Amino acid sequence: MTKKVQLYTDGASRGNPGNAAVAYLIVQDGRIIREHGEYIGLVTNNEAEYRAIIEGLKAAAQLGANEVEVFSDSQLVVRQMNGQYAVRAKGLIPLHQKAQEAVSMFSSVRFASVPREHPYIRMADQLANEALDGKTSSVQVEKKNLPGVGLRPIGIVRSAYKVQADAPRQGRLEPVESIIEIYPDYEAGLEGISAYSHLLILSWFDRGSRDTLSVERPEWGAPRGVFATRSPNRPNPIGLSLVDLLSIDSRVLRVRGLDALDGTPVLDIKPYSAAIDSPENDSLSDK
Repeated sequence: MTKKVQLYTDGASRGNPGNAAVAYLIVQDGRIIREHGEYIGLVTNNEAEYRAIIEGLKAAAQLGANEVEVFSDSQLVVRQMNGQYAVRAKGLIPLHQKAQEAVSMFSSVRFASVPREHPYIRMADQLANEALDGKTSSVQVEKKNLPGVGLRPIGIVRSAYKVQADAPRQGRLEPVESIIEIYPDYEAGLEGISAYSHLLILSWFDRGSRDTLSVERPEWGAPRGVFATRSPNRPNPIGLSLVDLLSIDSRVLRVRGLDALDGTPVLDIKPYSAAIDSPENDSLSDK
């Protein structure tokens, strides 16, 4: 039986050469089944990119995959693996050979370059940087997905907010416009959306901390559990934003009131209904 997976890899080096780490995510049927980040010592960035691919392919083989699609934001490495570029750097020749040996473990392997902004590449980059920050020898998580639970980003946010410090506490507090670009595979899902003036946007706050369970603010007087707040830092960093739909052009939505950072993956869009989403007896005292 064919077992096909997608492998997203990233290698990072601070100094080039410098302290480096590798990371990868293995995805099957839209679900992450393994993620891994590891500090590897002092190497160049391109060497780290190769080592990420090698380790990712080995892990895919251990999981029983026989067809792999490999995605990386390194055009150099992808083109070398595809035979478009020659490998001349002495430090890359043995790594290229090892990568070719890893490829031979599968019936089919395809390499493709993707933008750094791709959600899974961003996640791999975060894993690599976490490994670098802690210089951990290994950070690996096996994903035990609940049946039917798998997140597939449907689009991406284009925003003036680049880091968390740029964003307001709540998007509706600032009349800033953003763009939501829906991926082509999901364009048909936008049919009829222009009839609504307001939308609920669910997004994945990929740069938020997933270790936060308690939140403090000076005006509260005492800490609160994260589930009693709207903090972007939470075990599953899913953002929920009520936005104004200003215009729609094909699969590009122009909205106002979104506090997501540039490059944030969009998980879902739902129309806002005042009759359903605005309780008559709202006892909420804090925003």
